[in-house]
Amino acid sequence: MDSTIILGLIGLGITFFYSYNQKKISDDQMQKQLFTEFNRKYSKLNNTLNLIEIKYPTLDLLNKADDAIKLKQDVIDYFSLCAEEFYWYHHKKRIDTLIWNSWHSGMNYWYTNVPAIKELWEQEVKTNGKASYYIIDDNEFFK
Repeated sequence: MDSTIILGLIGLGITFFYSYNQKKISDDQMQKQLFTEFNRKYSKLNNTLNLIEIKYPTLDLLNKADDAIKLKQDVIDYFSLCAEEFYWYHHKKRIDTLIWNSWHSGMNYWYTNVPAIKELWEQEVKTNGKASYYIIDDNEFFK
């Protein structure tokens, strides 16, 4: 009887160890998938953000640009990307803190250093509210 219990406990231990490792691998795969997807989306928006920073740093200048509507829509898309990253980090706990801190630093670079982006964010939240960006408490992605 004792050997049956011991073998059962060993089997349970092996099952637990295997299950834990499979979950870790699955979590890592999901995080890599999110990381890849978010970086792909950011790469598509990066040129617009750089252009706005260099040529249209203020909202007045941005509004006078020939392609102001497209540029502003790209910034709104950037806000949506920030919200997705925020959601997966803050609410779902699927993004590693090291990755989030890097992304968060980048988000705050654009928000702090490009007045047009900051003003567009303030207009967006005033019009649509923060809840549409998964912000439901004091945690935000722009500080």
